Amino acid sequence: MKIRRIKFQKLKNTRDLGGYVSSDGRVIRDKMLIRSGSLFKASEDDLKKLCDEYNLSTIIDLRIEAEIKEKPDPEIDGVRYIHIPLLDKAYLGITRDEYSIKTWFNIFSDASRRPEDVFYDMYEMLVFGERTKTLFPQIFSILAEDNAEAVLWHCSAGKDRVGVTTMLILLALGIDRETIIEDFLATNRFSSAEIIKTRVFAPLVIKERRLRKCLAILMGVKREYMDRLFLKIDKEFCSIEDFFMKQYGIDENMLNSLRDKFLVKGEV
Repeated sequence: MKIRRIKFQKLKNTRDLGGYVSSDGRVIRDKMLIRSGSLFKASEDDLKKLCDEYNLSTIIDLRIEAEIKEKPDPEIDGVRYIHIPLLDKAYLGITRDEYSIKTWFNIFSDASRRPEDVFYDMYEMLVFGERTKTLFPQIFSILAEDNAEAVLWHCSAGKDRVGVTTMLILLALGIDRETIIEDFLATNRFSSAEIIKTRVFAPLVIKERRLRKCLAILMGVKREYMDRLFLKIDKEFCSIEDFFMKQYGIDENMLNSLRDKFLVKGEV
């Protein structure tokens, strides 16, 4: 399986999901489904590439208002912008606004707290919480619209909220779990330069070794986050179709429509 990172000047964690193989042997179309981190630093050439090469029609911004205010998306002529905040407020270090980053370090100055537990709770809340029961159906409705143009969804780092959203989209399309997990973990590789830079300079401003480790956990992702979600789905639902229906009201007709739209036979 090849993970298709799109080469940009300024965007480091932007990927085309095209080429992933579904359980029925079909593959995801190229240049239709794009996951990304923040677009704030995108160059003019980056934006031109999204429009000209990827025929981008829609951007779904998953961030909260504070993040958008600090780092707004660039306006792109002819591209629809839709704001669907998966969280309703700053969430420790997950949202990348200044407040939540500071809170992250304040919380984990207490050695009894595990930063991984924040991610476990947050991922479960995103998938199974009451708030997102109505939000993910909105995202799927946008994807199901009758057009042949690309949709891009992003948060700030392109790893947590985007990671969960991508997991659900790939599940709906019948992509196997190992592929979903590999795609999820690719963020660590594509963000490696930033992670290494942070590890080099962190000791200069963060004296406690524990807090430096917490920073490293904040910046990356772990397989366990996905494994726990799959375990809960298997425990509480009879099938993937049962999960989508009971959790989000997305029926098999919608799933089949999405598959017919985004999947094609053979290699793309």
